[in-house]
Amino acid sequence: MAPPPKAASTSSTGTVSRGTPVASLHDVDDELWILCVCTHNRTRSVLTAALLEGYLHELGVRSRVKSVGTKAQGKPALAETIGLLAVRGIDVGAHRSRTINDSSVGDAHLIVTAEYRHVLEIAGRTPEMFCKTYTLPEFVARAESVGARGGRSFETWLAEIGAGRPTALDYLDVADSGAIPEIVDPTGRAPKFWTGALAQIDDLTQRLAQLLR
Repeated sequence: MAPPPKAASTSSTGTVSRGTPVASLHDVDDELWILCVCTHNRTRSVLTAALLEGYLHELGVRSRVKSVGTKAQGKPALAETIGLLAVRGIDVGAHRSRTINDSSVGDAHLIVTAEYRHVLEIAGRTPEMFCKTYTLPEFVARAESVGARGGRSFETWLAEIGAGRPTALDYLDVADSGAIPEIVDPTGRAPKFWTGALAQIDDLTQRLAQLLR
């Protein structure tokens, strides 16, 4: 698949953006805020945020994309992550991992995670955000089943996507059955797993960007 058309840079705060950051109080019609989550904020969420930001920019979708981790410790992205994105002209050398907090969660219009356990952790700390939180492959699949956002309000579209979804309490049982698709962590594994993770994330972020138009 084709790489994002323009390089992005990631700040030490873990934000992938262009231009001056907007205030915390924001409207989805002005700018869509998306939070990408994995465990250590050094691989999957970094790849997701960087690639998604590029595709959204290409399509003219005004957005702010951030990445965080559930167990982040202020460390740089892994060398493999930096290398994979550098090939595409995306520099994340300044990235430092950030831990998820109430502010980053509350600011988001949509939260996409690598694993179902990340969804459960967010729902546990902020129950009202469960309706906005999905694994990345889960959200793309559900969104494609109802169609791209188009002229619908974001809230209406999100409600349609969530129709029939298990409740937060039921989600744990469903997730343990393996029914919730995830992105496998390639950290510490052979190069083929990194290639596979990148290909999966690249495909999903392209599809998500199209859905958000």
